[in-house]
Amino acid sequence: MFQWISIFGLGAVIGLVLLHALIFPCGSGPRLSAMGLIRRGVHLLTMLFLEQQLTWIGRIRKLVYLLAMLAVLVLIVTGFGPVVFGSRIAGWLLMIHATFAGVFVFCMAFLAVTWANAFICTMQSRTSECGCPLEACLRRAGFWMMLLLTLPISLTMVLSMYPIFGTQGQDMLLWIHRYCTLCFVMVAIVQTYLVIRSRILKDCKTV
Repeated sequence: MFQWISIFGLGAVIGLVLLHALIFPCGSGPRLSAMGLIRRGVHLLTMLFLEQQLTWIGRIRKLVYLLAMLAVLVLIVTGFGPVVFGSRIAGWLLMIHATFAGVFVFCMAFLAVTWANAFICTMQSRTSECGCPLEACLRRAGFWMMLLLTLPISLTMVLSMYPIFGTQGQDMLLWIHRYCTLCFVMVAIVQTYLVIRSRILKDCKTV
């Protein structure tokens, strides 16, 4: 059951993101030309670099954000990969998954402390940003939803390590962990897409 829900859920979110990018493209130039795609790809790669105008805390925050993205990708591959192919996570995949889970929790806690103020939704913040005000609100809502979902994702696995719950309790914790993780990944895809759109629109405006 969870296997097919994961496949359809992630497929639907990725499809909607791609459809929105085609209908409402950001940036200049033709939508689907070869040079336009190459230009957008190079632009996306440059977003991984540290800008010179960033402060030291801004540099650390961006490095932690990139580390969090890497941890999420590893957790998706090691967690959803076996589920999609009808097997269970075990062995080296489980060890890698547990290792990067700690990295993920640390990064999310750091971003919650250092980046929360930037994602407060106010009328002034909505009017001062580039792009659609609705996208700005969704981007902020996505950040807070990811933080909230991080709590049950991490707590369910921590509680499962203690002999508190029986067999049914362990199954319930695993059920909560799986579906909260699925919701987190879906929200993270949309939020990352909106952050990239905002950055592209901001760069095009300053050029």
